[in-house]
Amino acid sequence: MLKAVVRAVGIRRAGPFRPRLLHNMVPYDVNRAQELTSRYNEVKFSCDAACKNAGVDHEVLLLAVSKLKPASDIQILYDHGVRHFGENYVQELIEKSKLLPQDIEWHFIGGLQTNKCKDLAKVPNLRYVETIDSLKKAKKLNETRVENAPMILCNIQINTSDESQKSGMSDENEIFELVEFFQSPESNNVQLKGLLTIGSWDVSHSDDPNVDNADFATLVNWKTKIDGKFGTNLKLSMGMSADFKQAIRQGSSEIRIGTDIFGTRPAKADAKII
Repeated sequence: MLKAVVRAVGIRRAGPFRPRLLHNMVPYDVNRAQELTSRYNEVKFSCDAACKNAGVDHEVLLLAVSKLKPASDIQILYDHGVRHFGENYVQELIEKSKLLPQDIEWHFIGGLQTNKCKDLAKVPNLRYVETIDSLKKAKKLNETRVENAPMILCNIQINTSDESQKSGMSDENEIFELVEFFQSPESNNVQLKGLLTIGSWDVSHSDDPNVDNADFATLVNWKTKIDGKFGTNLKLSMGMSADFKQAIRQGSSEIRIGTDIFGTRPAKADAKII
C-alpha cells in the first residue's frame, strides 16, 4: 500500500493507485474505490427504501462510521460525495482531520473522556460530538473550542437499556441540568441538537424489524419529555447495521453504519491511518 500522502503536482505512479494532487488529499487504490462505493450505494439504497416504506418526511443522515479504517477509505467516499464521517477515538480523528479535506464534517461518536475534550475541540472541522454524557464534558468542550471555528453540535447520550457497560445518562435531574446549560448564554461554542442511544444487542437483533425497538421507544419518550419542558425540537441518532430500519420507522434522523460500508475492522492495535 502507498505509505505517504502524495502532494506534489505532476507525480505519476504505475499500478492501480490514483494519486491525489491537491493538499489534504490522500491517494487510494481504484479497486478498493469500486468496492467501497458499491457497498456505500447499497447501504444508501436500503436506507432510502426504509425511509420510503416508513413514510418518513424528514431527512435521515447516513453517517459513515470510519473508525479504525485508513484515511484512503474516507478519501474514496469523499470523492463519491460523502461529507459526514463518524470516529470513535479522539487521536484517530485528530490525525485524519489533518490529512483529509477540510470541508469534511467530523462526528465524534465514541466514549469521551473529560481530559480529551480540549484536544477534540481544537479540530476546526469537528462538527458534532454525539456522546455527551455529563455537564462537565459539555462545559469543557465549550471552554476549549478553537477560536473562529464553527459551533460544535451536540447530542446527549442516553442509556436507554440500563446496561452497566454502556455509557449514557439516565438521571432526569442531571439530563435537565445539561439541557439548561445548553440553553444558557454561557453555552456559546456548543449547541444541543439531539439525543443518541445504542440499543441493547438482544433488542437490536430481534427477528422482526416491524416490531418497535424498546430502547428506541425510550429515546423517543425522552425527546417528548425534553421538547415539552424546554421548547426544543431534538433530533434522534439511533440505529446501526442491525436495527436501522426500526430506527428510521421510529423517528431517527441519523443512522450510524460502519461495517456494512467499510467491511470488517482490524484490531485497534493493527489499524493504520496511512
